[in-house]
Amino acid sequence: MNDRFELAGIGAFAGLSLWALFEYLPDLVGEGLLLFALTVTTGVFFTVLMALVGPERPARAILPSLGLALVCGVLAYGAGVRFATVDATVQALHPLLALCVLGLLGTPFAAAQLEAPAGWRSYARLFDSAWAIFIRYVAGGLFAGLIFLALLLSDALLKLVGIEAIAQLLEHVWLRYTLAGAVFGLGVATVHELRGYVSPVLVHRLLRMLLPLMLAVVLVFIAALPVRGLSELFGGLSSAGVLMAVAFGGLTLVSTALDRDDAAAAQSRLMRLSAQLMALLLPVLVGLAAYAIWLRVDAYGLTPRRLMAAYSALFLLGYAGSYFWAVLRGSGWQGRLRQTNLRMALAVWGGAVLWLSPLINAEALSARSQLARFEAGASTPEELPLYEMAQRWGKAGQAALHQLDEGGDAALQARIAQARTAGARWQFEQEDGAVQAAALRPLLAARMARRPEGAPLEALLARMEGAALLALARACPEAALETCVFVPLAQGSDPFAAERGLVVTRGSERVFALRAEGRFVLVQPSAAFDDAGRRQAVPEGLFEQVMAGEFAIVPLNRNVMSLGDGLFFPYN
Repeated sequence: MNDRFELAGIGAFAGLSLWALFEYLPDLVGEGLLLFALTVTTGVFFTVLMALVGPERPARAILPSLGLALVCGVLAYGAGVRFATVDATVQALHPLLALCVLGLLGTPFAAAQLEAPAGWRSYARLFDSAWAIFIRYVAGGLFAGLIFLALLLSDALLKLVGIEAIAQLLEHVWLRYTLAGAVFGLGVATVHELRGYVSPVLVHRLLRMLLPLMLAVVLVFIAALPVRGLSELFGGLSSAGVLMAVAFGGLTLVSTALDRDDAAAAQSRLMRLSAQLMALLLPVLVGLAAYAIWLRVDAYGLTPRRLMAAYSALFLLGYAGSYFWAVLRGSGWQGRLRQTNLRMALAVWGGAVLWLSPLINAEALSARSQLARFEAGASTPEELPLYEMAQRWGKAGQAALHQLDEGGDAALQARIAQARTAGARWQFEQEDGAVQAAALRPLLAARMARRPEGAPLEALLARMEGAALLALARACPEAALETCVFVPLAQGSDPFAAERGLVVTRGSERVFALRAEGRFVLVQPSAAFDDAGRRQAVPEGLFEQVMAGEFAIVPLNRNVMSLGDGLFFPYN
């Protein structure tokens, strides 16, 4: 019962402190980086403290909680210095993820150390502490949610008879914060008191059942690779993210099968064999993910997102390689895997510290990578992530933009100015697309042959948006000889052909239709059909024949439905 009062009081004080932090501290220190660091410190302190209290007395839990909170606060301040505003730090997301890793991994080590001298070296204590904290926090959050749901329902019921006492109480923000913290602490304490009944064992058993299923999926995936090929697998970061997520899931399932020690581990032959096979296959998944990231970086350069993906893959490679070697060595593999988990958890915690320290500045590394690629001619101005550099990459991105602005031409300078003033990415893309479209129209008009000579093309180009113009530019690249010929269909008395035309390409013999749709002109593939309406192959030498004028524009009649003054066309 004492634990309930203690944790409810700590939770209430935590909620009240956070409310006071948001309400009064900005007037004292401003709304800048110091407030952000103090908020992180306060949040981490109370989060870790409530995780440690219960198994430990509050007096013993304060110092480890404060130590971990100060580390997170200092690193949060150091990471925030890279950005112009706190909002930019939060929007970058990766500093917050690194801070979460520090708190999530640091708390079980602190709990194990409080339990016994050098307890942080005991995998069994770390395993039990981590899962117990997870269960207590999930249950505490659920309990707090149910309490607020009960309050809302009670308020709705009392309002039916004209009583608004609950609504009036909850109007006070400080009371909501305090109440939320108190009921959360009460839920955490209650679960700890009932730890003999509410334990992680059920979660472990359920997760173990997923291991053979995930192993089967991974086996099918690997078996299908030689047949399917790797071309689609390495299309972008999303494939690498899926591969790393599956690998992380595999690591988690293997760890739950191993449990805290051999006595608690899964005893069935199927589970043990599944854990061994999954451990042996993990390097394949992580290796493919790392290769996909490398291809992306090699093709487009570094960005903070790609760098974070590569950094994550590095630690997953450490896990996967250690798992593979532990199983390959034979007997005793379970104990070796548990020690791998302990060592790699420390490595990941240290990696998060490095990520937030000045030694690894994702934005600066990305900016240097993009500048180097551009100066070496490996990327074009259109491929530069100008909006991200201006809005998301902090001070390093701004410095890189300044360097590009000084040495760039007028078009690049205009795009940089748009990136700096754009309120959102879609706005920049829209404005940038308009600038590129304006530059493409005269180039395409001069690049394309016309049959008959002097056929009007400019009016159609003027109504094309950026995507349509880019598609046409890819189909009609600049070369010594004409690569495309334009044929207008606005001949004769057909009113529906007035804003349409065909573009025939050299070499590939592809044909594109230019078709007005509202106030825009679209570019769509066109096919050849015979008199019976059956599709047929494009004849060889089509481009040369059209260039020689060996074609005719002929009307083609089709049945339509007439109803009143309207005509309904099934072919438009």
